[in-house]
Amino acid sequence: MKNLLNLKFSPSYLSGFTQADGNFYIGFQKVNNLSLGLRVSPKFSLSQHISAKPLFEDIKSELGVGFINTNRNEVNYSVNSLPQIKNKILPLFDDAPLRAGKLESYLTFKQVVNMMENKEHLTKEGLANIINMSYFMNTASSRTEENKQALLRSIGYEGNLTIEELTIPASLPPMNSDFIRGLTDGDGSFFIGFHSNGRITTSYTVIQESSCRNVLEELVEYFGCGKVYDLKSKSSRFQVENLDDICNKIIPHFKENVLLTEKKTHFDLFSKVCELLQNKSHKTEEGMMEIINLAYNMNKDGKGRKLNKEEYINLMESKFKSSTKLIGLSEPENNYYSEVTNFDDTCNGIMDEPPYAAIKDIELSDKSKIETLLNLDMLDLIDKT
Repeated sequence: MKNLLNLKFSPSYLSGFTQADGNFYIGFQKVNNLSLGLRVSPKFSLSQHISAKPLFEDIKSELGVGFINTNRNEVNYSVNSLPQIKNKILPLFDDAPLRAGKLESYLTFKQVVNMMENKEHLTKEGLANIINMSYFMNTASSRTEENKQALLRSIGYEGNLTIEELTIPASLPPMNSDFIRGLTDGDGSFFIGFHSNGRITTSYTVIQESSCRNVLEELVEYFGCGKVYDLKSKSSRFQVENLDDICNKIIPHFKENVLLTEKKTHFDLFSKVCELLQNKSHKTEEGMMEIINLAYNMNKDGKGRKLNKEEYINLMESKFKSSTKLIGLSEPENNYYSEVTNFDDTCNGIMDEPPYAAIKDIELSDKSKIETLLNLDMLDLIDKT
């Protein structure tokens, strides 16, 4: 196999991408002219949005095996030739191992490929063992025990079968930057949240099925930030929301380790918005509109948002107009900060005068909060009233 390390994608990148969007599959087809009436078909595949087709063409060209097919929204790269899988695909993932549940699927797949190379699938017992060990190797499969037993009966096998425990490596190499790059190109997301109160939030996420939750825990350790959440959909999500962590840890990583799919476009917009947020640009109408125009339709053309872009712009324009009116109110004449003798009494005095009378429900616990009051974001003030 050619040295992929010399290309824009390395074995570790392909391993990370496969961890996200790859699949190892053993198919069974009834064929009457075979002695046992059943064909075993191993297949390795990658699937992504149609925009990833150039990347898939590069992968196919470099590996020198497989084929690409597309439909309206998806591109697939597949390798289903036994010799090609044996000589090209297995060495790739032996050198750059997968992790957690995906690793277990790969090891089962590899075992079946080796059994087929030894012609064990041509014997009744060997074929029965292949069916038994691989039928449920993909956790997302819709296969049933009833169908599995029907296959075993179709080849005339009625004995007892046991599944040998997989030999999982005691330890794996630490997750590296290229693996994370591939994982993010597959299952990662950069998202800007626009809230009705004018608040803007940022998040970097990676989702894995529950059997691969440990992969997300490794991301927490690698980046030194973020949390892992279990979802109702039998999956888990790694998420970083803190703006400082995103600007100091996530963005520098992906500026150095460039993404290869459409996610790069999302990342470039995401990093620009984070820079504007750090500079407090969103507190001005001009800055807010720049952020909206940059990122409101960044993911799926904004189709998942409650308001379309025009509606959100109108909402923010109305808030800034209201904000301007409030800012125009007279400031308290007294210099409370320089005359503080009793902090609680002073706070009460401030809260009784405009423009702060509307937010008496804010609790103050130390002197520094006076400065917070005097520099209060007027968009937040509108939301309190």
